[in-house]
Order: sequence, then C-alpha cells, then structure tokens
Amino acid sequence: MTRPSPVPGADAIASLQAHLHRIYGLHEGQTPDIRPFLVDDAALETLRPPGTARPSDEWVLVRESDEGLDLAVWIAPVHLHKLAQAPDTRAVVRGSLRSFCAVIEGISHFMFLVERARRAEPLTLLELEVQGEIDKFVSARLHCPEHTPALRRALFVDVTFHRGLTSEERSRYREAGRLARAWCDHLTRLPHLAAVLEAQRGFWRSPGGERMSRLRSMAA
Repeated sequence: MTRPSPVPGADAIASLQAHLHRIYGLHEGQTPDIRPFLVDDAALETLRPPGTARPSDEWVLVRESDEGLDLAVWIAPVHLHKLAQAPDTRAVVRGSLRSFCAVIEGISHFMFLVERARRAEPLTLLELEVQGEIDKFVSARLHCPEHTPALRRALFVDVTFHRGLTSEERSRYREAGRLARAWCDHLTRLPHLAAVLEAQRGFWRSPGGERMSRLRSMAA
C-alpha cells in the first residue's frame, strides 16, 4: 500500500505518471509510485543543497548511497493547485500549460533516473533534460492533439528561462530544447498513434549514447 503523501494533488500526479507508463509500455512496478517520493516546501528546504535556492517550477533531488538512489520530488504548490483544481487533464493543458509541464517534467526526471539506475547505465544532465522536454510535448499532444502547432511553439520556440541560471545551465537547456524539438518534429510526421508509441518505446529503451547520437544527427 502506498503511504500517504504530504503533497496536495498527489493522486493527480500519480495519474499522470500512469499516463507516461502507458506511453512507454511499462509494466506495473517497473517504476515505483511517485507519491511516496513527493515532498513539500519544508522538506525541500531541508534536503536542497546549500547555494541552490533559486526559483524553479520543480526539483528532483538525488543522493547516491551504497544501497542505491535516494530521490525526492518537489513541485511548486501553484502548479499542484492548478492540477488539483482542473476538471480533467485536457483542461490543464489548455489553460495552464506551464503547470502541466512542471508536473510532467518532475515525473519524467523521476522515472528516467529510476530506469537508468535499474539498468546500471550512466545518465547525463543533458539526457535528463532532453527526456523531460520530449515527455512534456508527447503527453500534452496526446491529451490535446488539436493543439499540436501551439504546443510545439510554446515548448520549443517561445521559450524563456528562470533568472539566476548559470551560463552552463542556460546552454544545457537550450541544447536540450534543440534536440528534443528534432525528435518531436519527427514524431509529428509519423502517420498514426501506433507509430508514435512504437518510436517512443524504442527510444526509451535505447542506450544513452545511441539516443544522443541519433538526436544530434536529426537536429543537424
């Protein structure tokens, strides 16, 4: 049984995690339920490393130990509120895309970290950000396919970054967006949903070096 989460809207977050599970064809238990890993503002202040107190829509905190990974996921309360108050996910995508993306990105980072740890494969910050960008687009598009052009523009063209990012972070986020955009443009050219899901599942299961090499070739 999943222990209660101190975070409002935890069940709605779990529903979106299940949505990503279906996209990637993951069996039950392949990725842990995210709810026990969600933390509130007070826990974030305790867990966050010194010198990282800058504005963010979400944080995924990672600590390696001899027993594996310790993970914690924080999502800004304003986004949790919008998710919890919306009548359905389509309404969040249409009316509060930033909130939808904050939640999906936190889930995506959590799932991808767990997956790479399960495979005992390394993971770079760039790969993590690329996967998050792809998951935001694919999930939003599946909920609101009629808004595909607007979603592409919002996620890959009309992009702004939080103040306080270092030049290295800005460069990484720009490159992640460029590579993710190339992949998502490829997905939009596929003829039907089954082809999109097949491509996504194959991409998810590919080794990191192969994935990044393919993306750089597509974005060239």
